[in-house]
Amino acid sequence: MKIFSPAFFLYVISGLGITAGAHRLWAHRSYKAKWPLRVILMIFNTVAFQDAAMHWARDHRVHHKYSETDADPHNATRGFFFSHVGWLLCKKHPNVKEAGAKLDISDLKNDPVLMFQDKYYLILMPLLCFIIPTLIPIYCWGESLRNAWFVATMFRYTFMLNVTWCVNSAAHKWGDKPYDK
Repeated sequence: MKIFSPAFFLYVISGLGITAGAHRLWAHRSYKAKWPLRVILMIFNTVAFQDAAMHWARDHRVHHKYSETDADPHNATRGFFFSHVGWLLCKKHPNVKEAGAKLDISDLKNDPVLMFQDKYYLILMPLLCFIIPTLIPIYCWGESLRNAWFVATMFRYTFMLNVTWCVNSAAHKWGDKPYDK
């Protein structure tokens, strides 16, 4: 039970890093955020380990612009498995690369918080997603390494990935399609 609280807390901040950060703030520019909030959301996004926010936002913009075509990174017309996780297991379709290269992401490249995350992602991500979430329950609550690693870290990470991927797969397969084809 002690380990549930850190896992739940990490799930919540991972979700905020994706939904409030990479998705609403950076991909859709739904609101403006000052430096402190952008830093917090960048850290939360790094905990989620779903790629640097700049790349996540770019791919999401491509997804919206070319939804359910070969230029969509997780094209739902290629099947449930592909849109859920398969798109991460193979090379990007050439149309996805072409569409991403043409997209204007100057707003993302002009954000120093995103540029910092992108530059140091391979250092920050293992620390914030795996190492610190494993060590805190061990040192603060006396949790075993096994429980800290498998529950607070790996279960939470795997669960969060699948929740996010369900938007690509389940929502696109069975949800409403209000967008123009």
